[in-house]
Amino acid sequence: MLRFHARTDVGLKRKQNEDALLAQEDHGLFVVADGVGGRKAGELASALTVDTFQAYADRLREAVAAFAEDATRSRRNEVLQLLDQAANVASSRVYETAESTGREGMTSTLAATLIGGGVAFVVHVGDSRVYLLRDGQLRQLTEDHSLVNEMIRSGQISPEEARRSRHRNVITRAIGLYPTVHPDTLAVELLQGDRLVVCSDGLSDLVDPERIVDLLRASDMTAAVEALVDEALAKGGKDNISVIGIAPEAVLDSGVVAARAHAMETLFLFEDLPYQARIRVGRVVSDHAVPRGGTVVRQGEPGDTMYVVLQGTVDVVVDGTAVTQLGAGEHFGELALVDEAPRSATIVAATDARLLAIERDALRAYCAMEPGIGSRILWKLVATLSRRLRETNQRAARIEAS
Repeated sequence: MLRFHARTDVGLKRKQNEDALLAQEDHGLFVVADGVGGRKAGELASALTVDTFQAYADRLREAVAAFAEDATRSRRNEVLQLLDQAANVASSRVYETAESTGREGMTSTLAATLIGGGVAFVVHVGDSRVYLLRDGQLRQLTEDHSLVNEMIRSGQISPEEARRSRHRNVITRAIGLYPTVHPDTLAVELLQGDRLVVCSDGLSDLVDPERIVDLLRASDMTAAVEALVDEALAKGGKDNISVIGIAPEAVLDSGVVAARAHAMETLFLFEDLPYQARIRVGRVVSDHAVPRGGTVVRQGEPGDTMYVVLQGTVDVVVDGTAVTQLGAGEHFGELALVDEAPRSATIVAATDARLLAIERDALRAYCAMEPGIGSRILWKLVATLSRRLRETNQRAARIEAS
């Protein structure tokens, strides 16, 4: 059963609360919007953002229910696309309202999670955040769309310097800045004991991650959220503070979830990506159960998919002879991501197996949608294939020389 608590507070320095919250337990929908604009009506921008997501609540619940019944990559991405659509409708509404009422410049951040089917779906714009607490480790699922974060990534300043920077509140993406917006969307599979926090920067700017971990450990979500807000107030409460704490129910096989997470962390394509980027790129993958004796791919047939073994083992068969066996963490078919050449081997499940699949067209579409992340993935693929080609050429040269 899902447990949550939500609280927003004006803080100690502001005269009005420009944050807005939405917590719809029956829809699994939780939203924090932090209005920007001061006298230009930031509170109206955040209210319009939350109102838009409330209008989408039924459609989002239906999409999650469809995913829970058929947990495929396409169903998962339909949920993410609907969250993206809601963010863009919110941006259009805020922009048009600002234009028609003389409040140009009013905008809002957005951090939202939709929970269902054992997954937390996240959509994010600006510097409000979604955190995941798992096994005592707090991870920021969202990446701030802010000037200081861009400066950190480019090496201009350190995270410590960013906390003191006069640019720390300058956001680079916002709801309503333009009629359309490019939100980050991602999906995280949930495990027993996970805790989620959706918050405005009124919390994250003042309360250290270590302290958030300490306070979130309380089994009672109400006590945890109240303590987090009180901690921000005790640290000065210089901004509005909004926090939603969620203890979701885990419904997935923990072994499979852990195997998928490990594969995404260690696969050569993604291993160098930052944590948030690695989660976002998860939308290109799917997984398949293959019974013992089942054929994954056949030698000589064209292919468009790379596979990673999550559980079990598979035999690699060339011209009818088994030449090797692959186990958990090993992969095959990476050349299928770049060409349509026939498969060089047949792959048969030696045991009941589960495989992670990355299709060529899905990867290409993602690289076009997220060119920054996509370029890093493609360069990694090129570098890996180039290294293997050199190794093959060196072996051939040694054989020829002998």
